[in-house]
Amino acid sequence: MHLPALFGRFVMILSLLFVGRFALADDGHGHEPVVTLTKPQPVATPGKIEVIEFFWYGCPACNATEPAVEAWEKTLPKDVVFRREHVLWTGRSDMDGHAKLFNALSMLNLLPTHHRAVFDAIHRDKLELRDQDTLAKWVAQRGIDQRRFMAAYQAFDMNARLDRARKFGKDYQLQSVPSFVVNGKYLTSPGAVGDPQKMFALIDQLIARERKLIKR
Repeated sequence: MHLPALFGRFVMILSLLFVGRFALADDGHGHEPVVTLTKPQPVATPGKIEVIEFFWYGCPACNATEPAVEAWEKTLPKDVVFRREHVLWTGRSDMDGHAKLFNALSMLNLLPTHHRAVFDAIHRDKLELRDQDTLAKWVAQRGIDQRRFMAAYQAFDMNARLDRARKFGKDYQLQSVPSFVVNGKYLTSPGAVGDPQKMFALIDQLIARERKLIKR
């Protein structure tokens, strides 16, 4: 093999080693960019690589990260499934209304159309969407059938959905939001990595790692 070719292969190997080290290295502040979950969680779509964003509508950091989430979501290959889940911390009743709003939109398949608008209403327009009267007016202004939405918001199984959201914290070892879990195994966040762009580069590396495992 010619010297230039050997040198090129050497550089490629070094790059791959750097990528592997970056994915699991400490950030210098005592935080690990990636935490391997003690108990891996099952994925909702077998055969696909799953990425979950855990967030809270009232969280300023979640609101600030949302544009980067939307841009990254558009680049996902067909073998990756991405979904959002609204969390609830035990003892934080102030989060219940936002979680119910998220679940009502999900039940009606309206989340893709109105998810970003919820963030804008809360953080830009300062609307108190945990107040049902304010929420009902906002729903109508968005062109959503108010009766159908409130029926979903007050659905019999809503408490079960809220219990599920509380369980996320324990199952996925969540300490803060926004947090992202790759294939039920790896937990990361913008705060742990440094910024959203670096985090999504890291998530893409973890996706590539999982893809290789699936193909074995």
